[in-house]
Amino acid sequence: MKKKNLAVIAVGNELMGDDGIGPAILNALFRESLPEGVDLIDGGTGGMSLLHIMKDYNRVIFIDSGDFGGAPGEIRVFTPRDVHSIKKMRRYSLHESDLIEIIHISQKIGEAPEIIMIVVVQSGKIGINTSLSSEVINAVPRAVREVISQIKRIMV
Repeated sequence: MKKKNLAVIAVGNELMGDDGIGPAILNALFRESLPEGVDLIDGGTGGMSLLHIMKDYNRVIFIDSGDFGGAPGEIRVFTPRDVHSIKKMRRYSLHESDLIEIIHISQKIGEAPEIIMIVVVQSGKIGINTSLSSEVINAVPRAVREVISQIKRIMV
């Protein structure tokens, strides 16, 4: 089966405060004019279902919250080689999510896209809450610009 060009996959839980930044950025991207061949996908809370989504694409950009030691709302772009997870998955589950481990599994089984980028927004407050912190919500326009920049860069 021929792989599709590019997926932008947002990961996050909108009921857990700043963890919902991925879906917020994805919603903003739906209002942008993106190049043909870019699919915008809500990856939900991630989990092993991401394996089945990724395998259909040549290129993937993930959008997620994370803790890389930055100030809340700070944005960084990583490749899977740039980071390692300190989270330990107790089991492989459809619901327990560790994006980096899932990417590594995809690579191990030979289904990983050629190019994987991860756009991460430093979270401030993670916990039961349906709102993003002000620092993180203010990062949405910058994160949208960063995702669009990455799309243009890797679609060449």
